[in-house]
Amino acid sequence: MDEPGLAALLAIAQLPHVGERRIGFLLQQARRREMPLASLVALPARQLADEFRLPVAAVTRLQTQRYWHQLRCAGLAAQLASAGVRLAVLGDAPYPAAWQRHAAPAPPLAWLHGEARLLTQPTVALLHSRLVSDRTVDATLRLVRVVAEDGLALALAGMKTAHRVAAAAARALAVPRLVVLDRGMLAAFGGRLSHDPFGLGPGRSLFDPDRTLALSPFRPDDHALPRSGRRRDGLLAALGDLVVVASVRPGGETERVALQALARGQRVLVWGGASASLGAAGALPFTSSDLAGGLRSWLPTPASARRR
Repeated sequence: MDEPGLAALLAIAQLPHVGERRIGFLLQQARRREMPLASLVALPARQLADEFRLPVAAVTRLQTQRYWHQLRCAGLAAQLASAGVRLAVLGDAPYPAAWQRHAAPAPPLAWLHGEARLLTQPTVALLHSRLVSDRTVDATLRLVRVVAEDGLALALAGMKTAHRVAAAAARALAVPRLVVLDRGMLAAFGGRLSHDPFGLGPGRSLFDPDRTLALSPFRPDDHALPRSGRRRDGLLAALGDLVVVASVRPGGETERVALQALARGQRVLVWGGASASLGAAGALPFTSSDLAGGLRSWLPTPASARRR
């Protein structure tokens, strides 16, 4: 997507009270009418309210601050484009096919920073509860090592402590990473898109655009909200050709996300069989002894064949 198209989409997405469902509706209407996004955002505010169901707050923004709003969005578009951040629309390349296939609902927009070709690699999605213990760290390090040996990609969250451990280990072993965010791209990177905010310690190494892909469904400067973690975890699991639950709290969010993955037909492994509910739903228990043969043998079918 070129910079003007990015600015036009931002001008829609950055309006107040315009969330995922509203953006999806606006995109559908624009496609149905064969209307460029730049033309859509240039329509009179009243027409946008009447024909496109734009909320009152968004209409007021366009009525009173349209020039300022579009200027600010153009500046954001330039900042993101200069750092290599791309925006993919649902159904268009390089939108994550796994999100379109598994996410409920699939985000209408996906912000991508890094190597989009990682989306075509067989991927292990790593799920963790917020509880961190010696056992959790040991399981995480063992899993990352096997992912490296098998030549797989690793999908993980950006900010959970256990995922920071996984990120540090993945960087050390040069494992390709897909990092799903619970906030916008600028909020996660702190405005320094050239540096990697995922890992341990106060220092930030350079972001590796060849082995890392950060993904976010959130507006670039949106900060995390309580519901953002739930959305992130669901999208994280959706990326996995294999979903691995390294730690889980019975009745918790991680268990809920894993149950959803099982319900849509994904294969789920649970470290140590720590959840009776997941086991009853069809998840497979495994331990370090089961890792001897690697993780590729657990993949249900070759991921590349499914993604063509």
